[in-house]
Amino acid sequence: MNLKPRHIVLTSAFASALFLMPDDGKAAEWKVGMSSPQVKELQQLLKEKGFFTYPTATGYFGTITEQAVKAFQASVRLPVTGVVDDVTYAKLKEAAVYSTAEMKIGSRGNNVKVLQQNLKQLGYFKYPEITGYYGTITRDAVKRFQQNHGLPATGIADARTVQSIQNEVNRRPARIAQATVLTIGSKGTEVSKLQQNLKQLGYFTYPKITGYYGTVTADAVRQFQKRYRLPVTGKADGETLAKINEAIADSKPEPSAPKAAIRLTIGSTGSEVKKVQTKLKQLGYFTHPEITGYYGSITAEAVKQFQKSAGIKATGVVDAETYERLMGQAPQRKLNAIALVADAAELLGKPYVWGGETPQVGFDCSGFIVYLFKKQGISLPRTVATIWNVGTPVSAPSVGDIVFFATSGSGPSHAGIYIGNQQFIHSGSSTGVTISSLNNSYWKARYLGAKRY
Repeated sequence: MNLKPRHIVLTSAFASALFLMPDDGKAAEWKVGMSSPQVKELQQLLKEKGFFTYPTATGYFGTITEQAVKAFQASVRLPVTGVVDDVTYAKLKEAAVYSTAEMKIGSRGNNVKVLQQNLKQLGYFKYPEITGYYGTITRDAVKRFQQNHGLPATGIADARTVQSIQNEVNRRPARIAQATVLTIGSKGTEVSKLQQNLKQLGYFTYPKITGYYGTVTADAVRQFQKRYRLPVTGKADGETLAKINEAIADSKPEPSAPKAAIRLTIGSTGSEVKKVQTKLKQLGYFTHPEITGYYGSITAEAVKQFQKSAGIKATGVVDAETYERLMGQAPQRKLNAIALVADAAELLGKPYVWGGETPQVGFDCSGFIVYLFKKQGISLPRTVATIWNVGTPVSAPSVGDIVFFATSGSGPSHAGIYIGNQQFIHSGSSTGVTISSLNNSYWKARYLGAKRY
């Protein structure tokens, strides 16, 4: 095929344009001094992410664009060159895709971790750990951010919200990253401030603030780093100082121990334990009569039961995911007494079986009650004594209340469901599921009272 020279020139120009045009995830090296439509597209991408602050995308790669590129590269941990190579361009395109993802209750993964980290940096996400699980704490943090920035306060991290959060993060100067590392031998006001903060959090135990970074200060820093899963170096680097500042901001310190404990386990004490116990009691897992604030074997067992019901590994330890899932647990449904009694009536005649809790096998007295309340969406403990402990006392029973009896010893050992007209339905050891009267001399003499759930 013969081409005229004019056609050859046009074809070469077209090929050059194609070479300069970025394909999916690739770019020629764009840097200061260049001017093209592709640079304009680059500026628009940077502007969407909050890095390019000039009012309009000009298509000219100047110092403003270079600074925007450097800021973006730093945010995604690329070499900070200010030059847009293939890797930088691909990351920029990835970031644009990420920003469209919607996150809400139940979401989990790296995107949620990034969201939580950004919200923590802005002071909205108060939980000590980055969990990667989008629970009620994350939702509330998103909602507060939305309210403060004129966005619809849905608690859902949609593309607009994620973008707005990222923009706010990008506007904040990274002062901590440039902080001087404090280590043994350091002295001055920065050391005094560090010691004061560590003392407030319960790590620095020396009687006085000395302003000198010695072995006592280094040990306090190590303890803090260990608690917050940072590299245990004993040096107060930028990451450690940032975490200490977060802990100070997020908690009202208690003299005996740091409030911002990440994990609650046997031996833990304080307001967070009380909060967990209260929630477990509301859900029917914590059976102790009082909220103690001490994490003992009863609390650990209640946590295990909750973890089993939530499909979490049953460790008895309140880790980050357990805490979020527990605090986000929906409140129990209100009891439908009529439906409860109707369900119970269908089981009349079922045999008494010790340990039984299904219609196929039979029921013991507490298994019968637990089964019926579970159908109502209400979780009760498994034994009569523990069911008694979590109920609200009433002076006279109403339909759907549980009535208790002392059939062996002085405490509650048998129970049934009150169905009205001084009658209750229960699974008796000699009768199976049956209806009895509170006026019967045997039950009347052993009646302890009624409780509501």
